[in-house]
Amino acid sequence: MARLRKGEKLCNENRLWRLLYRSIFGLRETDIAAELGWERRTVNNYLRALANQGRAYKEGRVWLADR
Repeated sequence: MARLRKGEKLCNENRLWRLLYRSIFGLRETDIAAELGWERRTVNNYLRALANQGRAYKEGRVWLADR
């Protein structure tokens, strides 16, 4: 796996959060992966990190930004 440059993880987290924030009905992991061009597993890792920070939550099959 390639290493991220300094600050890249935070940038990716913020990019994902902004995408969730714009989607009022939420997004599935596969939709997020397609939109950002990431692997679904990578999306899942970032979503779990955002959930641990209290910035996102899962409702059924979709993820939403905690407003």
